[in-house]
Amino acid sequence: MSSKKVTIKHIAQAAGVSFSTVGKALHNDPLVNKETMKKIIRIAGELNYYPNLLAKGLRNKKTETIGVIFNDLKNPVYSEIIKAIEEILNNLNFTMLLCDSNFQEKLEKKNIVTMLSKDVAGIIISPVNEKSENIQLIAENNLKAVFLDCTPDYPGISYVYVNHERAAFLATEYLIKNGHKNILLLNGPCGLSSAQHFLKGYLKAFSFYGLIPADNLIKSINISIAGGRSIFKTLYKCKKDSGRTDFTAIVTLSDLIAMGTYKAARELSLKIPEDFSIIGYDNIFCSEILDPPLTSVNYPKTITGKTGINMLIDQINNRENKSKTIIIEPGLVKRDSVKKIIDRF
Repeated sequence: MSSKKVTIKHIAQAAGVSFSTVGKALHNDPLVNKETMKKIIRIAGELNYYPNLLAKGLRNKKTETIGVIFNDLKNPVYSEIIKAIEEILNNLNFTMLLCDSNFQEKLEKKNIVTMLSKDVAGIIISPVNEKSENIQLIAENNLKAVFLDCTPDYPGISYVYVNHERAAFLATEYLIKNGHKNILLLNGPCGLSSAQHFLKGYLKAFSFYGLIPADNLIKSINISIAGGRSIFKTLYKCKKDSGRTDFTAIVTLSDLIAMGTYKAARELSLKIPEDFSIIGYDNIFCSEILDPPLTSVNYPKTITGKTGINMLIDQINNRENKSKTIIIEPGLVKRDSVKKIIDRF
């Protein structure tokens, strides 16, 4: 696809109709023949057409709006990143347009098209999948962008990546050093880039210490308190029914998932870390006030947000023409949710 923006003229040529017919069809005018309307809408979709919603007088002016597209705006991780972004934008008199993709590539594409139609100056996005065609859509339309939580393999892409693989390695290694070898991984959805990187780190830790992880202890779930609670109760019931001790510890992709296991443990009259140990990821504000305080791998949220928005502003102001990549290392925050079984190493 050409990087040149698709216009009504292109659609009219492809459909073999007049400009006015295309305009009427896109506005659902009942005077347009139904079959013609379907044809025009289909062609518009195939060409990735999006309307410019700004007034003509503004089209040649740079807007002062930054688009932000994340997967779950309810997640405290994103809340802290957004706060960091917002502080810098306020000082620069920029406004922010927020969208939530809810881990859906189709909705993510709709959000990107919305940003394009509103002619935003640039976007910060945490994509559902780092190999998605949505990334290509951004690149082809020359939209200035900085990506978070992934390492897209596209030329000219700038990103800020917290090393999720390293985070999983640190958490799994800590459990192994405390004597655990049956470690349950509660990961995010399989298609999520951060979950894929996290799985690599988990497996790498086992390999490094000469251990073999059990396939049945690797689970992909929704990143939520409800998701953590539900999977833990299901697994615990199976464990109880079989009479086998399948796991003594848990690593989670998110503190939210860990919080769900805390909730399930209370409902099942289990104690942490006496009955099982657990490590979260993100180190959100409530991790240290859980009972017991949750051991978690720290995700440098404020640094990520500030780094990302500063990179984007440099692009917008033409201070940074080359793509730039920054990798931020996480660190383990030790609290009271891990029980030492034996010293293994």
